[in-house]
Amino acid sequence: MSTNSPIQQIPIINIGPLVRVDATLQEIEVTAMEIKDACINVGFFYVKNHGISEVHLKNVFSISKAFFDLSEKEKMKIHMANSEIFRGYTPIGKELTNNKRDWNEAVDFGLDLSPDHPDVQKGLPLQGPNQWPENPTKFKTLLLHHWDLLISLGERITQGLALSLGLDKDYFHAFTDKSQSAMRILHYPPYQKKAGDNIGGGIGPHIDYGFLTILAQDEVGGLEVQNSAGEWIAAPYIPGTFIINIGHMMQRWTNDQYKATLHRVKSSGKKDRYSFPFFFEPNFDTVVSPLEVCYDEDNPPRYEPFHFGNYLLGKYKSSYAESMKEK
Repeated sequence: MSTNSPIQQIPIINIGPLVRVDATLQEIEVTAMEIKDACINVGFFYVKNHGISEVHLKNVFSISKAFFDLSEKEKMKIHMANSEIFRGYTPIGKELTNNKRDWNEAVDFGLDLSPDHPDVQKGLPLQGPNQWPENPTKFKTLLLHHWDLLISLGERITQGLALSLGLDKDYFHAFTDKSQSAMRILHYPPYQKKAGDNIGGGIGPHIDYGFLTILAQDEVGGLEVQNSAGEWIAAPYIPGTFIINIGHMMQRWTNDQYKATLHRVKSSGKKDRYSFPFFFEPNFDTVVSPLEVCYDEDNPPRYEPFHFGNYLLGKYKSSYAESMKEK
């Protein structure tokens, strides 16, 4: 249920019962209710006991840092403008949030399909290969493994979301079994803002336009979440956890029962920051409309059904317009 006062810290939820095969029904129900409370009151929560090793995450951070340490010339070899499906490297200051340039550089990935894959041959939207750098070695192998681990984690958390709404745990499977997910690695270099610069900091205030975001961040921090009183509260690094937030699709599906929450990243100006958001999304052809369990005569549907994939394409085209320009 909703609390009467604005939250001052983001809850930590043990999702071990969603990951373990020997969890009791009572354990699973407790986790589902904690997810429900978090989604109603803040739209963000940490997860612990998620089953992904710290060694793996340290390796991902290390190899991503090694990539961003490459020369600009090397990184530009996989520039996003080389891809027709919004995959690849984006240099610093080439993305906009609220018409302000974000102070970060990024590499975007999706489901890695070869050019001769049937879905690519059919010309299905947003289907195709990633761009992979030649260096560091093992970069592709490690990031593909990370993709698989995060898809699995997204499925487990989605089961928790379904249970939190009183639905069968596999309710969302039909909408996510060919998930149009996306993965990013991000680097926020130190920056001291100068008068007149059109720089908004790390990333300006926004809500995620998809379904579910799974974030790994380093010790530098900088992520902030807006509570119901309009206050910005810190979402610091907590060892052994991911930060989870729901996006606009979950808000629409739940008829505003669960809220996508404004958040931002503030650059420290002194230290390099690295983070890895994974966007676990519905299938491209999913039609999103309020769930029957989330409306009634007194609270009718607030949203018309709409096509997720077409919406996603529009968001990509606007968000990455600058990145897709010729180098």
